[in-house]
Amino acid sequence: MEKIKISSLESLLRFPGYSQLVSDASVLTCGCLASESGFSIDKVNNSGKCPNCNTENVSILSEIKPLRDLFKIVQSLNYQLTSQSSSSFQTSSRRRRSSSKKSVRGGIESAIAEGSSASDSMDFITLFYKFAKEEDQASMPEKPASPDHAKVQPIAIQPGKASADLPVANSSLPSYHNSTSLSPQHNTPNFGLESSFHRAESTFNTNNLIFDESLVKSYSEEKEYNFSKCFPYHRKLSTFATQSSKLHLSFKSGSIIKRNFIGSNIHTYLDFNIGKEVTRFVLITEKKWELYEYVVPISGSDNYGVKPQLICCGKSTGEYGDSSSSLNSFNGAKSATGEIVIKNDFNTSNDGVSTSDSDLKKKLQSWDHLYCRLSKNYLVISGTKGMMRVFNVNRMSPYQFGQPVYTYITNFPIRCIAIAPNDGLVACGITARERLSGKEQPFIILHRLLSSEDNYLHQVDPITITIPYRDPIKIMRFNLTSTHLLCCTAWESRYLVIKLRSTNENGENYRRPRMIWSDTTYKSKRFRSDVEGEDKLAEETADADYELMMTNEGITDLQFGALNSNTVVISSCSLKSRPPVVIRLDGALIDSMKHHTFSDNYSVQNSFNSMEDEEYSSIKAAETVMKISEVGSLIHGFSLSPRGDGIVFLDKDGRLYLIPTPNLSSKSTTSTSGASKKVVILLGEVSNAERFTEAAAIKFSSDGGKIFAVDRKGVFSVFDFTKGVPGEDLDVVKCKILTF
Repeated sequence: MEKIKISSLESLLRFPGYSQLVSDASVLTCGCLASESGFSIDKVNNSGKCPNCNTENVSILSEIKPLRDLFKIVQSLNYQLTSQSSSSFQTSSRRRRSSSKKSVRGGIESAIAEGSSASDSMDFITLFYKFAKEEDQASMPEKPASPDHAKVQPIAIQPGKASADLPVANSSLPSYHNSTSLSPQHNTPNFGLESSFHRAESTFNTNNLIFDESLVKSYSEEKEYNFSKCFPYHRKLSTFATQSSKLHLSFKSGSIIKRNFIGSNIHTYLDFNIGKEVTRFVLITEKKWELYEYVVPISGSDNYGVKPQLICCGKSTGEYGDSSSSLNSFNGAKSATGEIVIKNDFNTSNDGVSTSDSDLKKKLQSWDHLYCRLSKNYLVISGTKGMMRVFNVNRMSPYQFGQPVYTYITNFPIRCIAIAPNDGLVACGITARERLSGKEQPFIILHRLLSSEDNYLHQVDPITITIPYRDPIKIMRFNLTSTHLLCCTAWESRYLVIKLRSTNENGENYRRPRMIWSDTTYKSKRFRSDVEGEDKLAEETADADYELMMTNEGITDLQFGALNSNTVVISSCSLKSRPPVVIRLDGALIDSMKHHTFSDNYSVQNSFNSMEDEEYSSIKAAETVMKISEVGSLIHGFSLSPRGDGIVFLDKDGRLYLIPTPNLSSKSTTSTSGASKKVVILLGEVSNAERFTEAAAIKFSSDGGKIFAVDRKGVFSVFDFTKGVPGEDLDVVKCKILTF
């Protein structure tokens, strides 16, 4: 199809008030056409005002399916046209470079002749424009190469349904006892799960990504050029004090002090529907939580005047609202809010039974917040009394913004929590006691959030996984594709890798979770033994290490490395020489997709894993490929760049260290024996913390061009490497280089 005909089709998708093509066309009650996602977001700020006729209190009447199908057709035609145009110009470009004496007219005629023989889908105007642009680029001096050039190439658009935010669940689920046992010999567990990770696979598997015009336009050449000039030695620092006006009187000392938070977390993503980079961070105290949002344009570098805004807050009693002065009262009736409440006391007679409204209200009045995790759709907060709550933070959801949608209650303490990137799984680690022996036994509870297409949470299935060690679970993290769980223990500094998906060819991609690797990162002298007559010196050594528990916190953070790198990064806070390490797992790729079969149904697989699946998913060995001793051994947390070119560390005193790692994702990374001294850059400072659970939260932006941090005093910091060029922009200053 000719370009002029495609343009006529594109004109049908250009609505008044929208600069780009509309992919989700809908009709409003006033009769105007609008984008469903754009209108839903604007509805929060404009109270349902039509962007075309400015009629107030309007809503979406229905979707326009023919126009939505037309958008997919236009995208496919544009790709075909671009591919044909590129192939026809390759030969003509080579001829123009080999013969410099050819005139512009001769080059055009040659290109027209070859273009007409190769493809009939190019008109003279398009051909002349491409030829003139190519000649202009050839005459200009070359600019430094940037990652942007590789992302603007034509990309095949796969037909089919776009990835949804949440998987579609099957309403008819078989009944089974949700329990799984893991063993150090990698035995097959007792029970299985098949979870729909459709969004995660389509997000992180490049063969299944669905690109559109807005994705290509989101990458700014100016930002990429600035990044290549700034990273890692120059940055622009912006700080925002969210608690500047909130002061409290200390009755003991008689002085006015600022309120400190006990936990924080950051989540950032690119919203191509509105062309914005959205960064949210949550701050919690024992009884309250606050959610802030920092939104900047994807393209362009002018972010002046942008400040984080409080978008929601709440209390431990269940009240929530847009501000502290307009909280919705909670009456204890879960039926009124649509909240799912499950109580699990590990009794076969009462396991998984919903609790009553009176019991829930009593629990909400007495529990305190401890930990928090944030994703695109959910906020998860756990605390004392065995309580964990999941709140809705998705404006497209049928729930109210900030409303609690799921509460989990157990009789045992919850030590850590984690939420999967695909928002389909929430994990919490608990420590129970055996009934007969009375010994402590750690468990991991996987909560499968089963949601419908309209993001309504209609069912939650908790699945219990028994850990084959007595050591309590301390920290948990999911990988980028939400297929594996990485966790560590409190005393032995042991890390575990648990596989959540299988790779059989029968279309059942997910079966029972099983542990595929377990290893000890640091060899500790402290141990516990039940053998009588234990050596006295060993007891004294164990007691001495126990006294240093507050200054020797062990592992403080761990994460999977870059996609398909099969690496694990672990940090610790210890008075001993225990720097952060990068460990490479030798075996099957953690994030690989052997069979690209998607299913929206959940099922139970009770058969044993095949030998092929066992070989494909096993980890044979682990090797420490890098020790980052330059940052010390008192590290509270870190964040990995999605580009794979840097790691930022946070130490106990609040200093942020940036380590460039250009070869971190490569298998040719040098080992610790022959590693050279690394470049260490002091990026900035935030508030210090005595314990790693109260340390500042740090996070790279989705494009790797910024680093966000929020500390326990509520100060939000943005370290921007894409703001400008050193020497030209006065806000871009040089960082302090500690080692070079």
